[in-house]
Amino acid sequence: MNRPVIVFLVLAYAFSWGISELGFRVLHLPTVAIAVVFMFGPALAAVVTTKLVLRRPIASLGPWWRSNRWLAVAVIAPMLFTFAWLAISPLLPGLSLALDSQGLIDNVLTSVPADQQALVRGELEKLGGALLPMLLLQMTLVAAGAGMTINAIAALGEELGWRGFLHQHLATMGFWSRAALVGFFWGLWHLPLTLRGHNYPGHPELGVAMMIALCLLLSPAFEWIRARSGCVIGPAWMHGTLNALGGAGALVGGSDLMRGPAGAAGMIVLAAFNLGLWWSARRGWTRLQ
Repeated sequence: MNRPVIVFLVLAYAFSWGISELGFRVLHLPTVAIAVVFMFGPALAAVVTTKLVLRRPIASLGPWWRSNRWLAVAVIAPMLFTFAWLAISPLLPGLSLALDSQGLIDNVLTSVPADQQALVRGELEKLGGALLPMLLLQMTLVAAGAGMTINAIAALGEELGWRGFLHQHLATMGFWSRAALVGFFWGLWHLPLTLRGHNYPGHPELGVAMMIALCLLLSPAFEWIRARSGCVIGPAWMHGTLNALGGAGALVGGSDLMRGPAGAAGMIVLAAFNLGLWWSARRGWTRLQ
């Protein structure tokens, strides 16, 4: 790795991990609030490294926007991914679909800290039979809208670094090598949040390894969309939509290591996608950059 990449990684970790410690230990903020600010660490690192180390304009982190059909793929793909891991979930040990209100509430509460469960349960019980339609609506129209707007802003905080700065400065590496390297650092970067129960509330220590594995499996799709869309907005929309669909995990009951996009169900789908991408490239049907 060259010097700008090392500087970027040190700054990205320092910014985000510093924000995490400040938020949890000093300000005692809720995890959601800390996570949103945490996401901007890579973007800050990319800007500082570009301006102060490389002496280049911030615009060089782009292209930011190119209108093409791959932007639509960036939004639709996370929806297809969500329906795929939902479809295979009942086939996995310990997982079951819950379509009744009480089952949905119980599933939601598995990802809520114990001291907040009573409050969240009360709010969800007020929705009654409207809970399932609301979740299904979130998985389509709301997810797409949020993924391209407010969620995309937060996601750009990450993507400007991972698929903006690193995509350019590791361009000489092969597709799979670059995706693996970025995926590893991306996954490890989540460590402070993961240790505090983010994504894997029941298994925070093991969750660190799970998050690295998840990002390793996600990285090729993000690299592919970045290359095909030709702009940073492509992976930002994909990231934002994927985050907006996180609530779909409430449809499945079981261990946080197994269910949802970050569990074994999601990883199986991602592994199948990567195998298909590799096979397609080998047959010459897909060009990887």
